[in-house]
Amino acid sequence: MNARLFTVIAISLLGACTADSQFTPADTVFFGGEILTVEGPTSEYVEAIGVTDGIITQLGDASAIEKYRGKNTQVIDLEGKTLLPGFFDSHSHLASVGMKLATVNLDSKPAGNITSIDDIVSQLKARLSDNPPPEGEWLLGMGYDNAMLAENRHPTKVDLDKVSTEIPIVIIHFSMHMAVLNSKALELENITAASVDPAGGVIRRAENGNEPNGILEETAMRGPLLKTIAALGDGSRYGNKTFIERGLEVYAKNGFTTVIEGAATPVQIMAFKQLASEQRLGQDVIALQFFETAGVDDVKKAYSNRYQNRFRVGGGKVVLDGGSPGRTAYLRSPYHTSTHGQATDYRGYPTIEEQLSLNLLVDSYYQSNTPIFIHALGDAAIDMSIGAVEYAEANIDAPHDKRTQIIHAQQVQPDQFDVLKDLDITITFQMAHNFYFGDYHRDYIYGPERTDRLNPIKSAMDLGIPSTIHHDAPVHPVDQMMLISSAVNRTSRRGIVGGKEEQITPYQAVQASTINAAYQFFEGDRKGSLRLGKIADLVILDENPLTSAREDIRDIEVVQTVKDGITIWSRNDALE
Repeated sequence: MNARLFTVIAISLLGACTADSQFTPADTVFFGGEILTVEGPTSEYVEAIGVTDGIITQLGDASAIEKYRGKNTQVIDLEGKTLLPGFFDSHSHLASVGMKLATVNLDSKPAGNITSIDDIVSQLKARLSDNPPPEGEWLLGMGYDNAMLAENRHPTKVDLDKVSTEIPIVIIHFSMHMAVLNSKALELENITAASVDPAGGVIRRAENGNEPNGILEETAMRGPLLKTIAALGDGSRYGNKTFIERGLEVYAKNGFTTVIEGAATPVQIMAFKQLASEQRLGQDVIALQFFETAGVDDVKKAYSNRYQNRFRVGGGKVVLDGGSPGRTAYLRSPYHTSTHGQATDYRGYPTIEEQLSLNLLVDSYYQSNTPIFIHALGDAAIDMSIGAVEYAEANIDAPHDKRTQIIHAQQVQPDQFDVLKDLDITITFQMAHNFYFGDYHRDYIYGPERTDRLNPIKSAMDLGIPSTIHHDAPVHPVDQMMLISSAVNRTSRRGIVGGKEEQITPYQAVQASTINAAYQFFEGDRKGSLRLGKIADLVILDENPLTSAREDIRDIEVVQTVKDGITIWSRNDALE
């Protein structure tokens, strides 16, 4: 926008004139920056936007919108900053983001300061000394990453027993697909040398014996995880705010106006509904009910495509495999290297072992006309997902519109895309892994060739598959600008560009953060872009990601977040 046009706009909008009597004044008018609509296949800008009662009521030239300025209209000069639709989360775990604030932070850099197992022990000891858990509760830590520890291994019960053998302790792997328990916690869970691995899970054992070493994978760790979630569920450690509200504050600070709880328990659903009834949710929240804690009939009864006081249940969530750094993702081919006694042909495993069981589960959601979201990270898990969706689609009358979301999809192969493009699916890619774990995947997990195909979002977009990007918080920090940067640059911690041919444009990355996500959750008619009649969910950035240098996108900051036309977070130098 040139200086002359900026001056004309400022004079016309900030002048002392009042709105013409035939026009209803807007509550708020934004002007003076780059207003990106995210409408259409290419970037389009307007000069000004007007908002009334939380809805976009004016959009276009500043001179045309000037007439809607009344004496009570708030006029916000963007001062050259960039306004675009609020970020629409496509997959994360809101409740756990808030819960993590009450636990011992075991993140490695840049999210935390843990560098070794000794650091983990020290942090747990400090919490136990300063703020021990109430009697009957466990000491909980979250976010440890074996790949970033100096010892290059998982902690074990031997390490946690250095903290205490009397207080039960559990630490959750950053992926939330593995956990480590101390001896007391194993005793309380009745996990012994005689325990049998549950279907879809593993109880790791000490070398040269059957004694549990404290590390639990997938279904084996879900019992302790659900117990710790339940123990923190009343939000008592947050004063007058629940962990859900604290989590929403984190998302608001990062520009999110719609947030996903990607694996809600029935207790959490009740908590969300209670907060909603008290009008304590700052943003729209969509909860996906975890399939192991609710039957299809329960999810069907809870499902709604409309919000009630900013909350709705958006469908059911199925977890088909695990995570790649923890080697529980289900792959077609073996992992690049083997570890802790795994055979050289080890390729992970599914949590639902029989294809027919998955087929029937997915079909039951289709028959109930209830959305289903499938966690499938490895290519073998994606094969199973394809088979289940094909089965369900064959059993339902056409036409139908299910938009079944495949979550994570780190390894999608070309032959799978040939099938996926013709199915009624969407994909959300875990783009944070390209930065945080690109190097580790290259060296230990996938090897160079498969790492270059990690999260192949451009291939998906080229085929017209509705695609989004997510951080899977608290697995990775809530930070959409980092995701946009990762999708555009595909650069690892070491600066290696993994799969240049899968880089997308900044505009495509913005679409993957807004309108594409709204489409995946059946909300594209009211969110995700700036259009007359849509909800005024907005984010203001200090720079334009479409015109900034690609390497600088990650450093762009959120200035202000607007939900339903009302500012819910602003930086200290907020616009007025």
